[in-house]
This record gives sequence, C-alpha cells and structure tokens, in this order.
Amino acid sequence: MKLEKKIDVDPILDSGEHYLQKELYDLVKKESSIFDFLQVGALDGLWFWDLLDPENVWMNASYWTTFGYDPKEMPHKADSWQDIVFKEDLKNIYANFASHAEDPTCPYDQIVRFRHKLGHTVWVRCRGMMLRDKNGKPIKMLGAHTDITDIKLKEEELRLQSAFFEQVIYGTGLGTWKWNVKTGETIFNERWAEIIGYSLAELEPISINTWMKYSHSDDLEKSNELLQAHFKGKTSIYEFEARMKHKNGDYVWVLDRGKVVSWDEEGNPEWMVGSHQEITEKKNTFEKNRLFIEQAPSAIAMFDTNMIYLAASQRWYDDYGIEDKNVVGKSHYEVFPEIDERWKIDHQECLSGKVLKSDEDRFERLDGRVQWLTWELRPWYTNDNKVDGILMHTADITDIKLKEEELRLQSAFFEHIIDGTGLGTWKWNVKTGETILNERWAEMIGYSLAELEPISLGTWLEHSTKEDQDRSNKLLKDHFLNKTPFYECEFKMKHKNGEWIWVLDRGKVVSWDENGDPEWMVGSHQEITKKKKDFERNRLFIEQTPSAIAMLDNKMNYLAASQKWFEIYEIGDIEIIGKSYYEIFSEISKARKINIVSCLKGNIVKNYEEKVNTKSGKSKWLSWELRPWYSNDNEIGGLIIHVSDITRIKKEEELKSLLKVAEEQNRRLKNFAHIVSHNLKSHSGNFEMLLDLFLQENPEIEDNEIIKLFKTASSNLSDTIAHLNEVVLINTSLDKSLVPMELKDAIDEVVRGVSAIALESKVEINNLVNDNIDVLAIPAYLDSILLNFITNGIKYRSKQRKSHITLSAVKNRKYVVLSIADNGLGIDLAKHRSKLFGMYKTFHPNIKNSRGIGLFITKNQVEAIGGKIEVTSTVNQGTTFKIYMKYEKD
Repeated sequence: MKLEKKIDVDPILDSGEHYLQKELYDLVKKESSIFDFLQVGALDGLWFWDLLDPENVWMNASYWTTFGYDPKEMPHKADSWQDIVFKEDLKNIYANFASHAEDPTCPYDQIVRFRHKLGHTVWVRCRGMMLRDKNGKPIKMLGAHTDITDIKLKEEELRLQSAFFEQVIYGTGLGTWKWNVKTGETIFNERWAEIIGYSLAELEPISINTWMKYSHSDDLEKSNELLQAHFKGKTSIYEFEARMKHKNGDYVWVLDRGKVVSWDEEGNPEWMVGSHQEITEKKNTFEKNRLFIEQAPSAIAMFDTNMIYLAASQRWYDDYGIEDKNVVGKSHYEVFPEIDERWKIDHQECLSGKVLKSDEDRFERLDGRVQWLTWELRPWYTNDNKVDGILMHTADITDIKLKEEELRLQSAFFEHIIDGTGLGTWKWNVKTGETILNERWAEMIGYSLAELEPISLGTWLEHSTKEDQDRSNKLLKDHFLNKTPFYECEFKMKHKNGEWIWVLDRGKVVSWDENGDPEWMVGSHQEITKKKKDFERNRLFIEQTPSAIAMLDNKMNYLAASQKWFEIYEIGDIEIIGKSYYEIFSEISKARKINIVSCLKGNIVKNYEEKVNTKSGKSKWLSWELRPWYSNDNEIGGLIIHVSDITRIKKEEELKSLLKVAEEQNRRLKNFAHIVSHNLKSHSGNFEMLLDLFLQENPEIEDNEIIKLFKTASSNLSDTIAHLNEVVLINTSLDKSLVPMELKDAIDEVVRGVSAIALESKVEINNLVNDNIDVLAIPAYLDSILLNFITNGIKYRSKQRKSHITLSAVKNRKYVVLSIADNGLGIDLAKHRSKLFGMYKTFHPNIKNSRGIGLFITKNQVEAIGGKIEVTSTVNQGTTFKIYMKYEKD
C-alpha cells in the first residue's frame, strides 16, 4: 500500500491490460533501489520500456498530461513520444541511450525539449536506469521526467537581459569591473584590458593586484582616499581620474567610476561594481595644449588657482561679448565685475577638488542683460595630482548605475549605466510581436508608459510614418539576413503635443530559434531632434548668414554657400550647388590644396591668409578658416570654409608704417616748437627792452604815432609768444604725474578767489558737486580750468536777468563729468562751433578784454590730463560746458 501511494495509478492497471505496468509494480515491491529511484525522479512523468520488445513502452498519466495530451488517447508505443521531441534532442537521446547501455556508470540524464500540444516548448529533465539480466544485458529501462520549463524560461530571461545590457554597454566603449572588497576577487570585461593594450588572457590571473600593478604609484593613495570616503557614505559614487601603464610603455588616463552595491551583515562593503572610460586625449589636451582651448568651437576657458585666465576660446569671447581680445593674465572677476558671491563660492569648491555643473543658470550682466547658461566647473590637475586651476565649459556627464550580486549585481550595473544615458530602450520578440519598453521611451514622445498600454509593435507603428516604417523594415531585413552587424535607422515619431521628433533607433538580434530565424531583439531610442534640425537647417543658416561661408561634402562638392561668399568671389548668379569646388575655382594654390586635405583628415585650419583673384580678375587678400563637419556616425562629412576679406587690413598695415614716419616727424616738430618759442621769446623780449631804452633816451617822441604802433606791436608779439609758449608747455606735460584731487574742494578754492568779482558783478555761484568725488589732474591745470570757465561765466553774463553759474558732477564707468552751466549771453554754435576753441577767436566783440585765448588754453589743459570737453549753448539763454576727467578706479 505504501508503494502504491508513491506511484500514479494508471486506469489500465485495474483492467490488467498492460503487462509492463504490472511487472513494474512487482519489481518495485522486490527491488528497493527501484523504489528509491522513483522517490527522487518520478515527478512529471514515468515510463517503463521493454528493450527485448522495443515497440512496447508504458507511460503513466502524468507523462502525457505534462505535454497537454489525454492519457486515455495515447498508445503505449515507442514511436508515440518521438513525434513531439525536437529533432536535435532526439539524436542526443539515442546517443545517451547507447552510452548508458554500454557502460552502466555513464548516467542517462539529459535535458530534452518537447513540443506541447498547444505549440509551446516544454523543457524536461529526463533520467533513466537500465535493468539488466545476470549477464549484464539490458532487458528493461525505467525513466522519469521532471518539468523544468519555468527554470529554463528564467534562464532565457536572464540571458536576454544580459545580452540587452551588454549590447548597450558595448556601444559606450566602457571597461567594466566587479570587485569583492572583502576577498579581493576581481572580474574585468575584455574592454577593460583593451584600454591598456592587453587581452584578458594576457592579464591572468585577475585580481585587485592587476589594477594596482598597472596603476601609477602616485595615484594609488588618492584613489584609496576616495574609496574610503565612498565606503563611509560621504560620496554617492566613487569617481577618480587615474593613470594606467599601457602595454606600449606609455601611460593612459582613465575615468574610474564605481559604487558599492552589497554590504555584509556588519555594514561593511562587500561587492563593488564600476567602469573605466579612457580619457587620455582629454587630459593631454588640457595639460599640454592651450591652443586647443583657444580654437575650440565651444565656449571654454582655463584658469589658475587665483582665477587668472590661462586660455580662452574664440567662442568664449563671442558668447560673452568681451571686447578686450586678450584676457590671458587678467582676473576673471576683473573681466566680469558683475559676478556675485555664489559664483565665487562655486569656484572655491571646484578648487577644492569638486566637479560642479548646472543644466540651467541665470547670469545677469553689468549692462542689465540676462544670459542663461549651462555650465560645468572641473578642476584640472598637475602631474603630481594637485589641483592647479579650473576648466569652465559646457558638458554632459552620464552617471552610471551598477548591478548587484549575480542577477542583482548585473541588473544594478547595467541599469545604472542605461538610466544615465537617457536612452529609451526596447525589447521585441520578432516571432510573437511581444514588445517591452522602458519609461524613457514613452517620455520621448510625451507620454507615460501607462498611457500607451497595451504595449505592442503597434505602439511604434501608431506614432511613426508609413514612409519611415518601410525604410525601417528594409534595414531590419538586412540585419536579419546578417548583412549588417546591427540595425540602425533615423525616423520621425509623433509627439503627444502634435509635433514630430527625430529619434535614432539602434538594435540587434540577441536570440535565434531552432530554424535560425530571429527571435528576440533588443535596442534603444535616442532623441536627436535638435541635432537633426541643426543639420537640416545648416543650408538655410549658411545661405542667410552675413559672413562668407560655404559648406562642401567630402568630395569637395558644394552643398550651400552664403550670399557674401558670392560677393567676395564675384561669382555672380551662376549655380554652384552640386558642382565641384575645383570646377568653380580652377586656379587654386598648392598651399590651399594642402590645407583642404589636412582638414578632411579632421584638422582645423585657422588664420590662413592668401591673395586670390576673383572671377572678375580682381585681386583680394582673404583670411581662411577650414573646419570639418561630421555625420551622425561621427565620420567626416565634408568641410565648412569661412573667408574674410582682409584687403583693407592689409592696406592699413601699410598705413601704419607711414604713421610711424609721421610720429617721428611730429616729435621733431615738437622739438622745433620748443626751440622756436624759446628763441622768439628771447628776441621779442630784447626788442621790447630796446624800445623802452630808446624812449627813455628820447622821451619827446613817445607820443609819435609810429612809435605808438611799434609799442603796440611789441606788446602783442610778447603776448602771442607767451601764449604759444604756454600751449607748448601744456602739450609736453603729459608725462607729469596725475594726482587724485577732490573736485568739490578745488571748486570751492577757486570760488573763494573770485568771490569779490562775482559779488561786484552780482553773479551767484552754486557748487553742487558731492563730497568724495576725486579726479586725476595736475593741480595747476585743474585750478586754471575752473578759473577760466567760472570767470568766463561772470564776464559773459546777461544784464537782463539775475545771473548764476552752477557746477555739478556725475561719475560713470570711465569719467567724472563736470557740468558748468550759466544763464549768460550764450554762443551761436551753428555759426561758431568749428572755431569755438580756436586761438584768438572771440564771439562777443562788445565785451572788453576778450582776447580769445582762454578757451584755447583750457581745451589744451583738459586734453593734457586725459579728458575732453563738450558744449551746448543758445544765444541769450546761456552756455553749458561738460568737462570729462578721469578718476582713479577702485
């Protein structure tokens, strides 16, 4: 009774219709080994085979129900089960049978695939034992089935998931690692070894010592510090830039990132996973080549630890409107005085070794303009791993997530990377149409996954165009036929907001069925709308740009050209799109051809000057810049050529040499003026003295008209020479030191000196200049300037109204502007503006003692201290002089 409970009772047994079933029961009662076997093996099917009469085999009910058949309808014949076994597996069954028959120690134990009645695959572990006669000849065989379909499906799911993640990581070019912190067990992928020039086989045996062996000794201490900080929870991930010894003897730079993904029961780190990304070129660029930064197409600048500029790209100057084209050596805070404290705090944090970035930030300029910036601050290091400054530029760094333990370690590892890429991912069963998308896939077209349910291949078809579907199907077919290593297609998708976005769709078949047909395929969606639109708009941009720009393919055929390009070369209205560059310009210099070839290899050619002949035969000097442009697969698609007409600049260079000659002549003329003014003064003084002696000897002729004329001429000559001497003295005093002077005090001093004249003339003088406004001046000049303008205001007052003179001042970014306004007679500027500051020019003939020298001398004095004068005036309404004077900056 006990044995009967262990074995399924077949209905046929009760009727006594099958001898093998009865014989098996008898054997079970007699042989305990058979009973033990059934205890372990008979789970999902039991069979007993007569090897002496091989057509007969008995199968219990579970055997057939496992495969979806009715046991009552199935015959107990050998060929009844062979029709539902996969052909490849049937061959293995016979081979295993033969081995077990020949050698009882060779187990009959194998995995076999059966085709279920409903069409799906059932995986079975099939174990058996042969019963032999006393001579060892097999006479019967007992077998047991265990359904392991669920296990195999899980294994397949894990394999597909691994293939999916590996496909995504393969595209990133990352070396990956797993490290057991406690035991030292270390696992690298092949790419990790390739980065330092080896295969994994060459690095065997792999351990943590493998990394230490090839790491630069100076980096180990810093790396350990960062690891300990991560172990203590001070950082969310471990990140370090390290040097590793390449097989060729050189050092390569890698960006090493990792994360602890499992901890032991005591809270200590156990398993850690991470990646290596080679950054040698980036490090060498910043450490060895400032020229790269200066020629970079993006806005990028390099600073030392004091935020002094070491280099800046042309785009940096353009983006921020920096007029001073050489900021190297200047403080960042001097170039941008509007920078507030929060930026300075960020700079100091970066100098402490932190990498800071922002996807969006507001920058208010000094003139009130607002710029929104995406920025990244990254410290740059010297060879001794010391922070030596900051690189400021735009960047997008993808974070990596790591997997945990076997499946958890693997999933965490790959998902960490994928989440950071921002990719929409998909899995597609080519045979059944089953489709799996991640949340990001839906986000790209403005939905959540829940809104797109139920997910299927139709989800994609619904949001794409028929034209793109046909093109995609052709590329898929090529991939299925192994014509391409992977599937890749660019197409449009309908966004929830009604607009179309562009995506780059990549995928690969990762499993094939028994017939060699594709089964599971995995891939990703990457939005490239901006990149696509930028590329598609290039022609329109180039055609409308005010600069002379042309875009050519890699065969030097025209794709687009601006109107300015036609004008500079005087091409006229001929059609050049699609034509060869060499066809339009047959006379091309050897130097230009060399530069074109160099650029097509990926080099940027700048500041190349050449004299060319236009279509009309006119000669021009042009400055060239050639840059390669790249297609979506990062291949050079052709060139963008920008030219500037520098013919005028070349002519200006010729003029500069002439100016040098003029400057030397001016210097000689100035010396000549000194000599002439000195000698004339001596001679005129002698003449005046001799005339006085002559009159002393002959007093009776003092009233003689001719003598009076001589006296007047002598006096006028002396005055003229004195004035000329004063002007010469002013114009040669530029090398005198300018000193800070408090403007209000200087005005008060002059006003006190003329107070008697002002009182007598009934002129009110108002000094409205604020305290603490300083100007840079020569004290004697400032006193003379103020005295001249104030006394002029008194002299040319109007007697028709109460007179006043008002002095006020404001400070702008470059000057202190002093305004001296009166309500006097005024000047007819429409008539006299051109000669206002001329020598001996007067505008009020009825005013006594008006010699016309005051404004002339005052203007020279203002210009001598680096200032300038502006004037506004209306006849009979007054005059306002504005004197611009420099001041000492904080």
